[in-house]
Amino acid sequence: MQRTATWIVYALLAFLAVVVEAAKSDPKQPPKRLKIETTYTPPSCNRKARKSKTGDRLKVNYSGVYWKDPDLIIDSNFKSDKQYEFNVGLGQVIRGWDRGLTKMCVGEKRVLTIPGDQTNQGEPLIYSVELMSIDTLPASKSSSK
Repeated sequence: MQRTATWIVYALLAFLAVVVEAAKSDPKQPPKRLKIETTYTPPSCNRKARKSKTGDRLKVNYSGVYWKDPDLIIDSNFKSDKQYEFNVGLGQVIRGWDRGLTKMCVGEKRVLTIPGDQTNQGEPLIYSVELMSIDTLPASKSSSK
């Protein structure tokens, strides 16, 4: 009898864990936390490679969409010849970028699914970002992505 009760408790806990995990990843629900997906890692990105860290000056190419309407590009510099520059981790860009673009190698590509509380719009956003360069020089002016 006790074994049966223990088995039922474990089965219920396992079921609950599956339900909770499914609720976290429900594609119909807006994201509640930052999701960082690396879509390309260059061969040169190994343990000894230079990676972005707080304070570094980054140059990136990016494209952004609203989470609700991923077919409508709201912001992008891919068609421009100019890369977007900022210092990461210092509040010059939205919090989702500050958190999602650290520990990247030059040439790496990521998709950031950013909850509304980490954007300026209060709406969840999705950004595709490619890191073009890392420099340790300070920014000359602030930006607000």
